[in-house]
Amino acid sequence: MLNSQPDKNKKIDSDKLPQPNNFGFDGYLEDTYGKTRLHNDCSIEGYCGLDPIVYSLMEVMLYELKQITYYYIKMQELGYENPKLKNSIINYLSLIFIGYEFNRQEFESLINKINKEKESVKQTYTSLCEKNNIDCQILKSNIKFDKFDLMSIVNQGEQQAIQRSKTLKSNVKNLYEIILNLIRSASIRLVEMKCYTDDYLPEEDSILKLFNNLNFSSVTEAKLLRKINDFAKINYEIHQKLHKLKEEYYGNITLNDVEIGVKAGKSILASGQNLKDLENLLEATKNTDINVYTHNGLIVAHAYPKFKNYNNLKGHFQMSPDNVQFDFASFKGPVLVIRNFQYLLDGLYRGRLYTTNLIAGQGMTKIEKGDFSSIIQAAENSSGFEKSHKIFDVKVGYNENSVIKHADMIIKKIKNSEIKHLLIIGLLNHTTLYSEYFNELEKNLPDDYFVISTTLPSGKPNILHFDSFFNTSLIYKILSHIKKEIDFDKFPISLFITTCNLHTLSHIFNLRYLGIKNIYLPVCTSNIITPVMLKFLKSEFGIEQVSLNAKEDLKKLEN
Repeated sequence: MLNSQPDKNKKIDSDKLPQPNNFGFDGYLEDTYGKTRLHNDCSIEGYCGLDPIVYSLMEVMLYELKQITYYYIKMQELGYENPKLKNSIINYLSLIFIGYEFNRQEFESLINKINKEKESVKQTYTSLCEKNNIDCQILKSNIKFDKFDLMSIVNQGEQQAIQRSKTLKSNVKNLYEIILNLIRSASIRLVEMKCYTDDYLPEEDSILKLFNNLNFSSVTEAKLLRKINDFAKINYEIHQKLHKLKEEYYGNITLNDVEIGVKAGKSILASGQNLKDLENLLEATKNTDINVYTHNGLIVAHAYPKFKNYNNLKGHFQMSPDNVQFDFASFKGPVLVIRNFQYLLDGLYRGRLYTTNLIAGQGMTKIEKGDFSSIIQAAENSSGFEKSHKIFDVKVGYNENSVIKHADMIIKKIKNSEIKHLLIIGLLNHTTLYSEYFNELEKNLPDDYFVISTTLPSGKPNILHFDSFFNTSLIYKILSHIKKEIDFDKFPISLFITTCNLHTLSHIFNLRYLGIKNIYLPVCTSNIITPVMLKFLKSEFGIEQVSLNAKEDLKKLEN
């Protein structure tokens, strides 16, 4: 623990970070076409196919970021603010365990920059202490560089991983892993929020304070649990605030048909999460003959009215529901990998990949300062699609008035004791791996149970199905509306998350904050949730995994 009046320049031992689980390399894609998913599980727990050198670089980056965060928070206590530095830290934290292989030289350069920022903020803190005539609390660093080059950084990262494995207890490692996942997920959303507002975001300070807890070995398991539960409220508010900002900027979500397929002509494919990056690409190409297609999670763009103004946004391209590499290899044009893309990529299509991310991957061309001229030129030089080909349409978004009307109907039924137990099936769209499971659940569903589903079309009167591929916000909207009238501590609600992605742990704690106690997970790949983490989530938070026997799982809910 820190003393209130420590000796001047007293060294404080810093804790060592837990071994990362490298969330989010696979398993993120929603099953757009209802085919069976294939996964590439990690062969070694914690590495998941990530280049060991990049893994070691990530270790050092996290360690240096912990120290920057510590000194920044200490300076805040002295009344010092630096929004630019805070913004940089949040951007760096959004890169935690990103999926593709970073360009090593660019990553090395970034760590060098972070190291210099750490020394600068440490020096500023020391100067502030001297100016205010108070004792400094200097954080001891366990990383020492003989010289600042790639091999030295890698060596230090390896030593950190070895030392941490020896010193941290299993439960503490799991709690650290959860904290890092929540921080990464929240930082990704905050980075996107900054695209739509210049306002002060108090959630940034909350993230830094949570991250700073990883600096101290004195933080107990019980305290880490409290920190996680306390942050759940902030994490949920971040999710809600981002949703509101996007609706203010792009218009309220509507229910739309989206064409899956291609039009004849030159094309660019955009994949990732950040809608602002997609908008910037569409602006840059709107006066050209280049067609733009969304991929993966960017399908949500088609739910917002503003994107209808772009005639060059032709639809959604996705030939495979479970293989991003196949999609990229089969697309006849360049691909824009938007910020916080989360997949491992191989060399089949390197040279055609462009990115707006802070760090480019191997073989990617970085888009600098919003200049899309390089990818536009690549599209114009590509072969393009000779013929138009439509596969089918899918629905994206929802009708809010209809959603609230149905939620009010459910509230009324609960108050009239017509519903004994409410089940939510969806949050993300499921795969055919679970089609048989949910068909069995439907068959054995008691008459006094009610199901809200985005995955289970049914004619049963006690199953309400929303046909939509943009349903995360839909489910949260329904739950938050019902919660206004129904006490979730007294009325049983169970939720089945049907697909894993990089935000899965974040969703778990959002749902727990809302009061959902029975949460079921599908079988996630080890690069999303390891078996060790699953066991920990069950023992500490009561999170279950579907047994693939729906009848047995329904019996458990009755107890």
